[in-house]
Amino acid sequence: MALEASLRTAAPLVGAGLDRIVHADQVERLAPLDLAARAEVALRLVGGETGLSVVDLLQPISIR
Repeated sequence: MALEASLRTAAPLVGAGLDRIVHADQVERLAPLDLAARAEVALRLVGGETGLSVVDLLQPISIR
């Protein structure tokens, strides 16, 4: 029973993750490892002096 529930939950999350990776590659020309590095840096900033929360990471960033 738990396996079925886990698969039902995990499948959309995996799909969303793959969608983000492909989108970053096609739109921003950002390699998957660079995307992972960006995510890691963002997560390290959460709760520090920046005052960011995990919810703040859901907002798209604009790099100019």
